[in-house]
Amino acid sequence: MRFDDVFDHLGDFGPYQRRQYFMLGMVIFSCGVQVMMTVFTLDLPNHRCALPGVQNDTYQIQSSSHDQLVQDYIPLVSRAQSIPAYSQCFLYGDWLSSAYNGGNYSNEVDTRHLVDKNDRSNSSQRNQVACSSWVYDTSDLSSTIATQMNFVCGDTLLKSHAIMTMMVGQVIGCLILGPLADVVGRKRSMMIALSLHLLASVLTTWAFNIYMLGALFLLNGLAMAAAYCASFTLAMELIGPKYRHVTGVSATMFWSAGMLWLCLLAYFLRDWQHLQLAASCPIILFSGYFCLVPESARWLIRKGRNSEAKSIIRKAAKINERKLPSFVFTDETTEEPTIKSESILSLLKCPTLLIRALIVFLNWLVCSLTYYGLGLNVGQLSGNIYLNFCLTAVFEIAATLVIVFAMGKFGRKSLYCSLLLLGSVSCILTLFPVLYGDESLKWTVSMLAMIGKFGVSGSFAIIWMFTSELFPTSFRAGVTGISSACARIGAVIASYIANLGAGGDVGIILPQLVFGTCGLVAAALALFLPETQEQQLPDSMEDAMKFSTSRRAEKENDKEDEAYSHLSSDQPALTSQSC
Repeated sequence: MRFDDVFDHLGDFGPYQRRQYFMLGMVIFSCGVQVMMTVFTLDLPNHRCALPGVQNDTYQIQSSSHDQLVQDYIPLVSRAQSIPAYSQCFLYGDWLSSAYNGGNYSNEVDTRHLVDKNDRSNSSQRNQVACSSWVYDTSDLSSTIATQMNFVCGDTLLKSHAIMTMMVGQVIGCLILGPLADVVGRKRSMMIALSLHLLASVLTTWAFNIYMLGALFLLNGLAMAAAYCASFTLAMELIGPKYRHVTGVSATMFWSAGMLWLCLLAYFLRDWQHLQLAASCPIILFSGYFCLVPESARWLIRKGRNSEAKSIIRKAAKINERKLPSFVFTDETTEEPTIKSESILSLLKCPTLLIRALIVFLNWLVCSLTYYGLGLNVGQLSGNIYLNFCLTAVFEIAATLVIVFAMGKFGRKSLYCSLLLLGSVSCILTLFPVLYGDESLKWTVSMLAMIGKFGVSGSFAIIWMFTSELFPTSFRAGVTGISSACARIGAVIASYIANLGAGGDVGIILPQLVFGTCGLVAAALALFLPETQEQQLPDSMEDAMKFSTSRRAEKENDKEDEAYSHLSSDQPALTSQSC
């Protein structure tokens, strides 16, 4: 009897599994909070050069004299769609100290020193100098990392570099600590990652320069990727086949729930340090998982630690109020999987599984590439930052709920390919209103962007669970870790491809074509992956090889099994697959 058969007696998703699933989901919740925190902590609000010597200068105009000073000594520039705005990097060099009174402007300003209003048409001939201080719009956020460290003008890329370090950390975490879960165990790997997660998150509150910030983002990215992979794998291995698709997809809702919680915190805590600390301190509660969360029984059996696995299964049965038959603990159930030792390097010995893994890795990369590409290159929603952020989280939760109900009917592969295709086509179609439409068609861009996000968000939710079902227990966490690393690489690439949009119509078309085309290619390759709906989780490479690439092939295999059922037991099965 295989391990998945135990769920027939233990229950697929009883009280014990539900309790563990919720606790492991809170790890994903915390990761969502810290990753999406950068939307607020790294936000760069509207700003302009500060008036030199005016100590109480603010971005908001406070009086008519203040408005006059800004108009006369901060150059006007034109941004996108010719909307005038004051310069963010330069001010006129003929500033006179008599424009202010002791560093504070007054309601009555001596205008004799000001440039004649009739000469403003010649403002282009006035000398401009780079400013060294700025004032920021504090209507939404009173303070952010970007405003504290002045990520402006020539330093605007520092914001991108900070995000880059977190992504690089996630790649490292997926590649190193992800496979580590297959060696030292899911729980131990998760607890190590959560300890680093707590340390980096709290210390980020007091980051005083870009170097310290980058180092902490790198460490936190590493920790979050490893914690996410380990917790997700651990959750999937304790749930039976009947509910695995629901719980696998629903795990992404913990991420979205974390976004909603973050939005609430950010609304009441407008200072980035207060927000960072308030969101980080609860991570210490995960220390209780040393006692509350057990190791994966499936992994323990693979490692030959059968007594520990039996103890966990008995405890689960007691909580689920199930009585296990004695044959559940036979040697056949607990010892057979340990006959052959396998690692992720075993993929190199099996071309079929290797090709399958490469297709999965590419799809993870493209999902991330397309998701971030839609957000970066189509345009951000206008309006209140808190409302937009909240709507994004709600939209992702709604998409997940739709997928949960649709997946049971359509399966993993067909639904995944359809959603990725939907996102890719929507990405390509945005070209037409962007290039050929006017303001009256602006709503179509937003509509296509939302449809695209729905498709890509849905495919992301499916690929997590789909990957965990395609590969055996012996290196499932390792494959999931590498897949997640590929997603982070895709996110990094997306930001660079989006920069191609700075060169007229061709610059706008090219990124969209890249995102859309990559999505179409990935969806086409995913058609070669086998369907895993209502299949038992494979414990070995041999089990993984038994997956059929289509329902038709599955039926043919069943017919062949029946046709050759009369063969003697010592004759090899003609339908068995091997590497």
